[in-house]
Amino acid sequence: MPYVISVVIALIFIIWSVREDVKAFRIPNYLIITGLIVGTGILVIRGLTGENIRDYILGTLAGLAGMMLLYIIRAVGAGDVKLFAVIGILTGLEFVVQLIVVSLITGLLTGIVELCFKKTSLVRVGSMGIQGHGFHYAVAVLIGYVVVLGYRVVVVL
Repeated sequence: MPYVISVVIALIFIIWSVREDVKAFRIPNYLIITGLIVGTGILVIRGLTGENIRDYILGTLAGLAGMMLLYIIRAVGAGDVKLFAVIGILTGLEFVVQLIVVSLITGLLTGIVELCFKKTSLVRVGSMGIQGHGFHYAVAVLIGYVVVLGYRVVVVL
């Protein structure tokens, strides 16, 4: 299965995630489950055509593990962590690792811009009822995805 199809499907899921995140300040599980089902279907097709699927399985695990630390410190939500698993199963290990690094930078910049324009919302942080300013990390993921994709098209290919 051509890699371009997986990259476009991942972009569609990220745009869908941004829409849901901006609308309800969360990425719903039905979106993640749909992404994992589609990703697993593509993985099966890749396996049946003889393509090595190890990179995509590792991409899923790296997406989860890479974002788990940020989830533990409450920097991102669970939906963001699961979104990276979907991106990893669709794009593979190298892409998702690059995206994690770039999205951390774009997340920092997006957070600063949202704070400057007071577009953040008070959200509950942790189980102790502490409130803090939250922002839509899916937007930073989308910006990071476009940056990584552009880099890979221009430099890698």
